[in-house]
Amino acid sequence: MKGFSPFLKKEFFELYRRGRLLLFGILFTFFAILAPATAKLTPYLYKMMGSELEKQGITVKEVAVTAEDSWIQFFGNLSTILIVFVIVFAGSVTKEFSKGTAIPLLTKGLSRSAFIFAKLTSALLIWSAGFWLCFGICYGYTEYYWDNSTVSHLIPSVLLWWLFSAMVISVMFLFSSFARTTIQVLLGTGAMVMIPYFISLAEPAKKYLPTSLVSGISFCNGEVSISKCIPAIIIAAAVTVASAVSSLILINKKKI
Repeated sequence: MKGFSPFLKKEFFELYRRGRLLLFGILFTFFAILAPATAKLTPYLYKMMGSELEKQGITVKEVAVTAEDSWIQFFGNLSTILIVFVIVFAGSVTKEFSKGTAIPLLTKGLSRSAFIFAKLTSALLIWSAGFWLCFGICYGYTEYYWDNSTVSHLIPSVLLWWLFSAMVISVMFLFSSFARTTIQVLLGTGAMVMIPYFISLAEPAKKYLPTSLVSGISFCNGEVSISKCIPAIIIAAAVTVASAVSSLILINKKKI
């Protein structure tokens, strides 16, 4: 895979130069702090609205906040971060071809497979670093205010969410390997997520679909058993690897 190292260095340099590394650092940190902060402020918000709600005949009882409330916010925020991440990275391949910036390098003998694999690797590294940074900050604040030991299966639940996100990013680069525009990449990636989601509404199919891996707090409170999602874990891992390998093959057939 000739040229992987130079391409990877180029990716990180471009991400740094365009401020995207800083952007995602701020984004992940913000949402990491937002989760426990929202949980901590919830009782005060209810108290502030209490008098107004009582005028409407609604009685507001005292709200008891626990570590679980913080993690509910955390898992909910991850979806928003992933959507932003996909939107930002969806055009990383198509724009280089449309603007012609990648053509001089690829026509001089550097591997197309190395080109897209470097982009996939950099995206996964940035996402993983930000993801675990976000988790670490949230874990620290939640431990400080409450007690994380009251939340069961926390680490496995987070790992399953990471696996799902890695699958989505790999699928995104699969579409990037043959799509002509960023919109096509976004539509293709969105369809690959939403179609299984709607299929999962049928309970018998749910355990086979990767979308079940983002149940998050449902794993933690025991509503959903992680052991029942083993087929979904295997399928998600297989789709991730298959998408990555397919992108390396299809990029070589892409017309410049």
